[in-house]
Amino acid sequence: MSTPAARAKQGRPSAPGDGIGRNDRAAEVSSRPAPTTNRAIDPRGYVYLGIMIFVGSTTSPFAQIAVRQLPVSLVPLLRFGFAAACLAPFLGGLDAVKRLFREDWRRLAMVAACCVPINQWFFLNAARLGPNSHVGLFYATVPLIVWILAWRLGDEPLNLGRLGGIVASIAGVLVIGLGNALGGESGSPAQTRAVMLADLLLVGAVISWGAYVALSRPLIVRHGALPVLAGTFLFGFALQIPIAVVGSPYWPAMLRAATPSAWISLAILALAITPLNLALQNLALRQIDASQVATFSNVAPVLTVVWGVSFFDEPLSPALVVGGLLTLGGVIWTGRPGQAARAAKGG
Repeated sequence: MSTPAARAKQGRPSAPGDGIGRNDRAAEVSSRPAPTTNRAIDPRGYVYLGIMIFVGSTTSPFAQIAVRQLPVSLVPLLRFGFAAACLAPFLGGLDAVKRLFREDWRRLAMVAACCVPINQWFFLNAARLGPNSHVGLFYATVPLIVWILAWRLGDEPLNLGRLGGIVASIAGVLVIGLGNALGGESGSPAQTRAVMLADLLLVGAVISWGAYVALSRPLIVRHGALPVLAGTFLFGFALQIPIAVVGSPYWPAMLRAATPSAWISLAILALAITPLNLALQNLALRQIDASQVATFSNVAPVLTVVWGVSFFDEPLSPALVVGGLLTLGGVIWTGRPGQAARAAKGG
């Protein structure tokens, strides 16, 4: 009769229950998030999403005002540094953040790099050069990136039933963006080149943001929404410091020319929109799969256009109506109970 030790010595696989490799298997299981599709979803997750969508739809306009007058390398440093300070009173101490750094610093480093220095360089430069409508247009592809990454990382099952909803929501914002492009006036060659460069930068912004959402969910499930967010802000702030130092020689001229509106916009971003929006996103990720959270966020650019119609007398075009219906239909499709049941069976 062979013993577990003999089987291990001979390189043979251990039998179930013999204790060999049990700790490794337990560690592997515990490091992955429990699929939300196998348990009842807390309705608060959708409340968090609703508020997140409302708040998040204001990010691009405020960022554009700030970054067109303030240095691109300075804005993330102040934005995420002050956002981390805003979260401090809600953490209940730093023990959870310390445990996060101690146990998962490698993944946290990747999450923070994707969220702050990488994404912000692409996003803020794109916002400085291009229109807000293009930001919404490109960020509509985030759900597809998150869906692919979450499946490849093993954090979500391959649920092909959600693909239709993701594609519909992307198509909705594409219709709105195309309608705006066809209905707008053509600019000068210099403006056209700036918009094209902004679109290329948005590709990097979308990929890095999708990676941030997909990579952060296992940390959120294991360590909690706010500790992970605070750790991301702090780590991202530290990673941004060398970039800010390199860019600091160009600051004085821009800072002297900056108007109060730029500083007010940055303050709103740092003290309200960033901590509140991403805290709500992390709270939602504890209850809902990352691909669903990303798809729901596609309502934000639709809201931005709706606000333009309501408060700035922009025309209500057929593209807005059709695109809005497609986006909302995609959100409803990915969140319906039937999709959760199919995901629980592996797609």
